[in-house]
Amino acid sequence: MPSRALALGAALVALLTIGGSTVLAADFPAKDSKYHDYAEMVDVLMATQAAHPDIVQVSTIGQSYQGRDLYVVKISDNVATDENEPEVLFDSLHHAREHLSLEQSLAILGWLANGYGHDARITRIVDSTEIWIIPSVNPDGAEYDLTGNPYREWRKNRQPNSGSSSIGTDLNRNYGYRFGCCHGSSSSKSASTYRGPKAFSAPETQAVRDFILSRRIDGFQQIKLAVTFHTAGEQILWPYGYTRTDVPADMTKDDHASLVALARRIAARNGYTAMQSSSLYVTDGDEIDWAYGSQRIWMFTMELYPSHAKVSSLQRFYPPDEVIARETLRNKSAILDFLEHAACPYAVIHKTREDCGPFFDDFEIARGWKTDPLGTDTATGGAWARANPVATSYQAGTVPSGSRALVTGGAGGTASANDVDGGTTTVRSAPIVLPATTGDLTFRYSFAHSSSSGPDDAFRAYVEAEDGTRTKVRQELGSATTDKPSWRTVTVSLDRWAGQTIRIVFEAVDAGRASTVEAAVDDVRVTRP
Repeated sequence: MPSRALALGAALVALLTIGGSTVLAADFPAKDSKYHDYAEMVDVLMATQAAHPDIVQVSTIGQSYQGRDLYVVKISDNVATDENEPEVLFDSLHHAREHLSLEQSLAILGWLANGYGHDARITRIVDSTEIWIIPSVNPDGAEYDLTGNPYREWRKNRQPNSGSSSIGTDLNRNYGYRFGCCHGSSSSKSASTYRGPKAFSAPETQAVRDFILSRRIDGFQQIKLAVTFHTAGEQILWPYGYTRTDVPADMTKDDHASLVALARRIAARNGYTAMQSSSLYVTDGDEIDWAYGSQRIWMFTMELYPSHAKVSSLQRFYPPDEVIARETLRNKSAILDFLEHAACPYAVIHKTREDCGPFFDDFEIARGWKTDPLGTDTATGGAWARANPVATSYQAGTVPSGSRALVTGGAGGTASANDVDGGTTTVRSAPIVLPATTGDLTFRYSFAHSSSSGPDDAFRAYVEAEDGTRTKVRQELGSATTDKPSWRTVTVSLDRWAGQTIRIVFEAVDAGRASTVEAAVDDVRVTRP
């Protein structure tokens, strides 16, 4: 640990050179010495890795504005291998003065590392899950906060703002979902909630974003659950923060029900209050909105001790170090229960079979489907696209869940302006690994056409085997009668492909005389047995 030689009030302050720049660094005052500053945090991470090298791996995801490494810790039974296991992310210290959040992340690391092989529950969790911890998203701001007398009550990072003497961006208003949309952040550079000039303008949020995006494999996000720790209020908050609407268009009813149920499970175990994030206050550009809205990660904000009672900011953001052990341990049961839901967040609403099988796509976000995968499509218009469909005479304007589906000619307009024309359009899923005992393929589709259609026009669904062989599992042909859009549900047994890797292929064809042809697909699932 670097020496601190210059006394400033109750804090000890030193000058450090980091990334070629001279910056202030300081320790906590003696009365709060059980808190960890940046150097002490690094010491804990490295010591834990050295003591448990088989299950703990420390690496970096980037650097802060002032050049401090942004560390991430992975905990898993085969820590050097990227296994096909659900993943969970914890992060803390977005806001500089919220030092208890770092202590919560370090406590989780300690529980898992020291409990593995000794505590049966923890061992099961680590054996079946890949767990990531980013303990300090904002190390520059946290270190600067310690250079006050004794604290500066600092919130933002330490990135200068062009054209202003004001320093810093509120990192939890700098994410790229609904950025600056809804009066939930400030455009004033001097404000504590200044959102930055654009989404992801801060290197710290860029690093978190890039790490989370790196966990997408074959179009599917591997991180299923996440918690970002903040202080204070003793609350567990579910998305969204940008709107007070319970189930807006960018959230499905099942997702909302699952988010609420998981938040309430946590609250039942630690005594916190569960609520929608915007019920506390409206935010835009925050992390949990981005994680859920763009990645469909079930992410929650956990506001730690103390409660939301009116107290001074020093009492609120700087609780004495005597409470660290008590208040972090208070969350242990809730955190372990949360980790046990990583494999199936929908289990809390009894949708395990439908939504937690080898594959589930409601098309609310992009999940690896590829149009014209073999380069053989002949359609001159109306290619498959993931879209919020515009209603026409032959395209449904609503979808079975959420607001998006796979549609032909997603732009809508007039009935014949964006339909399938001139041949065939296909779209293929990412690979789906089926277990030895598998469930069914289910999906919803709509196929509509004008009365000038005929049997050369078609909608088809295929299961594509590992060798490229396609087996047709659904077909609907055109006819000389008008067929208006309506949603149908299909269920197909996958027993013949059990244990194999497959892909799902959908095909829409306009190959006969001039006609209007439209198709749509939603809610594609491979269920559990």
